[in-house]
Order: sequence, then C-alpha cells, then structure tokens
Amino acid sequence: MRLKYLVTSCGLALLATACASNVAQIESLSRYDQLVDAERGLVPVREYADGGALAGVTSIYLARATVAPGVVEASGLDEERLDRVAGVMSRTMCRRLARGGFDVRTAPDGASHAMQLTITGFDATNPVAAGASSVIGAFVPGPVSPRLPVGIGALAAEGEVFDETGEQVAAMQWDARNHLASGGGTLTLLRGDIGSTSDGEDLAQSFADAFGDLLVTARDDAGGERGETPRGTCPQYFDGDGFDTED
Repeated sequence: MRLKYLVTSCGLALLATACASNVAQIESLSRYDQLVDAERGLVPVREYADGGALAGVTSIYLARATVAPGVVEASGLDEERLDRVAGVMSRTMCRRLARGGFDVRTAPDGASHAMQLTITGFDATNPVAAGASSVIGAFVPGPVSPRLPVGIGALAAEGEVFDETGEQVAAMQWDARNHLASGGGTLTLLRGDIGSTSDGEDLAQSFADAFGDLLVTARDDAGGERGETPRGTCPQYFDGDGFDTED
C-alpha cells in the first residue's frame, strides 16, 4: 500500500511538469513577434493566427516537413529515421486539414497559401529505459497514467502559413516530452516495439493536430468557406511500411 502511495505521489508530481521538454531548439519561423502564449491540451505553446486571412484560403500547399540543420546530428540518429518522423507529421497535418475543410495541395501551383513544418529539436527514445518507465507508469491509478521521465523522447517543432505575398498569417512554436499529458504517449504505451523514434512519431502527430486545430478554429470563427482535399492526397506524404493508404 505504501509503495502504491509513493508511486501515485510521483505520478501526480510528474503531471505538473510533464510538458517540459528541455530539448535544444533551432528557430525556423520568418518572424516571432506576433506569437502569443497559449495552451493546447496541457502543452504550453506560442501561436498566432489571423482569422481574416485564413478565411481567404482557397487552397493550401503543404510542403513536406523538414528537419532543421543540426537536429539530426544532435539527436544521434540517422537522417532516415528523422525523415520518418517528418513524414508522420506531414501526413497527420494533411489529414487534420482535410477533416477541417481545407483543400490541401501537394504542389504549389495554383495554391492561395503555403504551409511549412519544421522539426527544430529532437531527443530520441531510449527503448530499454522507456519500456521500464511505461511499466511503472501503468501502476499509477487514475484516468491519466504518466510515464516516468526515463528514456522518454522529446520533439520541438514549428509551423507557419504564408499568403501569396509571403506574409505570415499563422504560426506555432511547440515542444513537449512524450508523457501522456502532452497529448502523445498513448500509442507508445500500447505499442510493444518501442524504438528510438516512437515518442517522436507520437509527438509529431500531437503537434500537427494542435496546429491544425488552431487553423481550423481561426478560419471558422472568421466565417471562412470550406474546401475539400482530393482523395489520395495525404498518403503521398509518407511511404512507411505498416501504414494504411487511406486518407
């Protein structure tokens, strides 16, 4: 009983700091002066959205996510693994925008706006340590069972939307470590094959959903019209094995 109490206390304490990633980040946005502090789920973010400008989006060119210079080397992983995380982020963003009524394009021709996503920091998952933290976290009672901060991966990412003149109309700066409180973690806990990018892939999806939510809400609040993404668009952002091909 005492062990259970100690683990519970630890879990509650972790929830208070679950979203701090402490991952080194590189700046990629064209400007930062328009960003304001906000919260997406339990993750503190900095964001900006011009609802009026987003209401004028007729189609949006989604460039495949990139990895900022130096991030691959700092992560200790190879470029191919980080590219996989970028693919997950890109496809998730495409799907979020498609569900939200944006016409997503894979090429810039004819698009009224453009989006760029960048991985600006990355801490790899330590599979052995992270597996142990998952087991311990499973003993914490309650609706949210945090993983202990041992071997857990982190991701920092930035996203930006430009109009046809290249002016920033929306942006987000986001970073988190993959506790369940960050919006990620569920897939990693359920997955038996934890790898070096498992947390990063979960977090890439969480970031894409958060930024997509910002855009959809701002557009809708401003009375913007909805469009439709052609079927088959989103799978083009990712080729990985084990993923479906349905958008």
